[in-house]
Amino acid sequence: MNTFDFVAHGFRTARRHPRLVMIVWLAPLIPALILVTLIASNIGPALGRSLFSQGILDGSAFPVFMEFRSSPADALEPLMGKGALVMGVLSLLLQIFLSAGIVGVLAGSGPPNPFLTGVRRNTCRFLRSALVFLVPTAVAAVAAGLTVKGGGLLATHFADGRWDLAGIGAAAVFFLILWAPADLAYDLSRIAAVRHDHRSMLRGFFRALLVVLKKPGTFVPLYLVFLALPLLLLGLYSAFRQPWTPGTAFAVVLLALIHQIVMAIRAFFKIGFWAAEVEVFRNLEEPELSRGKQRVVPDPVQPDPPTPDENSLESIFLTPEPD
Repeated sequence: MNTFDFVAHGFRTARRHPRLVMIVWLAPLIPALILVTLIASNIGPALGRSLFSQGILDGSAFPVFMEFRSSPADALEPLMGKGALVMGVLSLLLQIFLSAGIVGVLAGSGPPNPFLTGVRRNTCRFLRSALVFLVPTAVAAVAAGLTVKGGGLLATHFADGRWDLAGIGAAAVFFLILWAPADLAYDLSRIAAVRHDHRSMLRGFFRALLVVLKKPGTFVPLYLVFLALPLLLLGLYSAFRQPWTPGTAFAVVLLALIHQIVMAIRAFFKIGFWAAEVEVFRNLEEPELSRGKQRVVPDPVQPDPPTPDENSLESIFLTPEPD
């Protein structure tokens, strides 16, 4: 199978599982709504009918927001600091929780209530796998940060701001090169653990990483396709959104609905990517990545049957006489 076959299979599978798409779409909306509600309750009285709110309606949301954050009227410090961090951690845990059920449906053996069964069986091992995945993520982030810092130093040395842009672009490339194989191995090890009911996520991650590095022709195009599709979707939404500033309640609600349609399509892509990865795993003949080395236990040596003594009574009565 080629990349097109894997992508097509992923989309077909996502179309057959609308409930999974709905779960992936709606579940992250809950912490987002909580955070937005808290922000609205804090920012509403502070903004009111001030020049800040008028500037936002005029289309200058970002600079006005930055001015508001530095003004005495700012009421978002508790939420934008610890509040955002708490919501980020909750969102990460929610993604792990959801992936446990999704992989249980797509790669499991088909038990009753596969999503709930997958959540119950796989959440703990997926949490351990996430801890393993944090290490290469941190390495990639540090490498990207050093690259950005190097670009800034070059910009200062040559008095040319283009070096800053070059540093940011190079950092994005380095991060993707270092992080993408680990991301694929993270998914592949979880699929293998669900399929074969294995527990060693550390061993499974590194074995999956070797599989990914040995099969770049399979994994690189697939990853680039499912990386480009959400970026293209968000780019189209941004191009539509940028020149238009909603100034009425109807326009705000309409824009929110359009944004949720975009997020639903993104959820469809997410399920399609999971399904494509499961199909790649099957195409690789479902390697048991999380399984340890098997110990070969020799069969116990069976003693030879006793030879009857020629002088015993048993040998006299059991030995046939010659004709």
